[in-house]
Amino acid sequence: MIIIVVHEWGHFIAARACGVYVEEFAVGMGPKIVGGTSKKGTLYAWRVFPIGGYCRMRGEEEEVDEEGSFSRASVWRRMIIVAAGPFMNFVLAMILVLILTCSYGYIDTRIESVDEAYPAAEAGIEAGDRIYSINGHRTRIYSKFSYEMSFNKGEEITLTVIKADGSKKTVSFEPQFDSELERYRLGFSVGTNGGSLKNIVKEKGAGAVLPALGSMIHQSFWTLCFDVELVVRSFVQLITGQAGLRDVSGPIGIVSVIGESYREGIRESIMAAISNVASLVILLSVNLGVLNLFPIPALDGSRLVFLILEKIRGKKINENVENWIYTIGFILLMGLMILIAVNDIHNLL
Repeated sequence: MIIIVVHEWGHFIAARACGVYVEEFAVGMGPKIVGGTSKKGTLYAWRVFPIGGYCRMRGEEEEVDEEGSFSRASVWRRMIIVAAGPFMNFVLAMILVLILTCSYGYIDTRIESVDEAYPAAEAGIEAGDRIYSINGHRTRIYSKFSYEMSFNKGEEITLTVIKADGSKKTVSFEPQFDSELERYRLGFSVGTNGGSLKNIVKEKGAGAVLPALGSMIHQSFWTLCFDVELVVRSFVQLITGQAGLRDVSGPIGIVSVIGESYREGIRESIMAAISNVASLVILLSVNLGVLNLFPIPALDGSRLVFLILEKIRGKKINENVENWIYTIGFILLMGLMILIAVNDIHNLL
């Protein structure tokens, strides 16, 4: 509900800024529990089912020839309003990533030690090198490197590192299988950035705040970009058949995963549980933001496509055609949601 409400709040603040009248901003769905109307005439309501929310604008669903209606706004203003929802999902994810990064630190891409018994040492990788790319994939964060390595089953890899003097070195070699860990290894370990922002300041003094915070913002931004990449890759895998229905979860499955993550974390501490849930909220928020930008009928992405076409053509798309496309898309989405819900229940049983 929080993730969707943040999404709808993005539409709300953009509509207000663009001079579009918002008739209702609701938290939850279904019958109204409580609510009140503001001086500007917007109904703020809390509704009974905590499964989302919505921002209803005048002239959003049908043509309304009145000042302040969505349909009367310029194409650029309507595009801003539509895009603001997904944008706020990315903002929410970025804030949470930054909070977690400042609280716990992050794994660096700087190589801390090299095992002489493994191929990385023989290839010339040294402690102090910084990972630049693997198999041509730029790795600004360690998670990206780890993700790319997760697909390796002993095939040769091409690794580019930045040496201590700033030069780049590219080497190719095959990972070595570690029978104890039962996985392939390159033979080096990486360090951390020094821990939480609080610990860095404690160890290095107040002068370290800005440099450390700058590094954490940089790390958080590229972590967000990597999460976006993961969502896009996952969607492509579904379309191409590399992933199946069993790999997809709807609201029922998501609740189950969140509960499991919380239980795993609470065994250690309440903060670990909160951290686990926050990590899932980040992924879900990015997921909602990315999928809403895809040109799928009934989602924000399809609206942006229609607005772009309107800008190119110089006139609006036929309203009946647009409504039919939205209706068909909505029916297909509801059918998919039912299918995924049945799949979630089956997996839980």
